[in-house]
Amino acid sequence: MPRFSEIWRNQPLFRLILEEVLNHTAGISEKDLLETLKKDHGIDVSRSEFYEELMKLELRGFIVVARVGRDLVIKVSPNITKLLS
Repeated sequence: MPRFSEIWRNQPLFRLILEEVLNHTAGISEKDLLETLKKDHGIDVSRSEFYEELMKLELRGFIVVARVGRDLVIKVSPNITKLLS
């Protein structure tokens, strides 16, 4: 039987992603972000759930996702100060 912590998160995934992106002002690669979520927060998230959360954050104006070579790089949106004030 799975433990409660494996089923239910204490913080929403979008918030954990946003916090990690804010901690990496130069940007963070998709691979590094997924590794950080797994290592530091114990979250093994599917790619579809991860991309869905990235899309929500980008559409709301909190982050910018760009393709650099084969990787995705996630950066803080330049408009985030307006959104958070």
